[in-house]
Amino acid sequence: MNKKLVALAVAAAFAAPAAMAQITLYGKVHADLRMTDDGDDKTWSINSNTSRLGFKGHTDLGNGMKALFKYETTYNGLDATATLGSARNSYIGLSGSRGTLLVGRHDTPAKMAFYAAGNEHLGDSIIDLNKAGFTERRESNSLMYIAPAMSGFRVAVAAMPGENAEENGLVDSYSLGAMYKGKHLKVGVGYENLADTANTNTEDTKMAQIGASYTIRNITVGGQYQNTKNYENVADKKNKVMGLAVKTTFGKNALIANFVKQDADNSDSKHIGVAIQHKLNKRANVYLAFNRKDTEDKDSNNIALGMMYSF
Repeated sequence: MNKKLVALAVAAAFAAPAAMAQITLYGKVHADLRMTDDGDDKTWSINSNTSRLGFKGHTDLGNGMKALFKYETTYNGLDATATLGSARNSYIGLSGSRGTLLVGRHDTPAKMAFYAAGNEHLGDSIIDLNKAGFTERRESNSLMYIAPAMSGFRVAVAAMPGENAEENGLVDSYSLGAMYKGKHLKVGVGYENLADTANTNTEDTKMAQIGASYTIRNITVGGQYQNTKNYENVADKKNKVMGLAVKTTFGKNALIANFVKQDADNSDSKHIGVAIQHKLNKRANVYLAFNRKDTEDKDSNNIALGMMYSF
């Protein structure tokens, strides 16, 4: 009897890790030491730049099908008020040879296409293109389908119900993305129509975006364009953004530069970003970045010494 109990205990000890092998804990810590000069004052700060923590996993259903899930949240652990923040991509879904179906909170297909263009080289830093005016949205209550890649092409579509008295259909908001990745060329095209879920009887925001990058040896050059109508659900409010990005690598180092011009109602601006990045290994890197923002009223400069660690 004792031998049987020992055998069962040993079997359970080996079976438990196997059962948990498809559940992954992952995350990213991204912090910087930053100096901001707005023309009047200089301010030093230490910042957590969209540091995150997540769980993801899948289970095989047979015939090439998988059930999958993800839960990811922002995390600020740089001081005594360390807390979990806002939800990032968090969903449940099915995946197989005919594509992936997700339900929950996820990057919109237009945002997926934006990143697929290959122009965002130092995300979440002071030279992030999103901070210069480009739109990157993550929507809750999404029903998303991602088609399998075919000869480098992939498309994704998502529908988001408004879930209120005025916007109560299944496709009150929607987003589309088309992506291509070849040997040297990357292209992303996105479009989204986002309803006014605040129920204030304003207009749907309509955004179209296209970007592409080309890599020759160790140099990547690309451009991005975005045109938004009824920006922030305000009727006839416009926002046009154009950007150029360059990255060159040498050994474990990379030199990154971008320029963005935003033409928006009452908020025109120009952004110049430059950074040098050094890989410590596959998981960790450090960088020194500079960003200048010029507006009609004021110019500001930012310098940041940052580090990222992914696990």
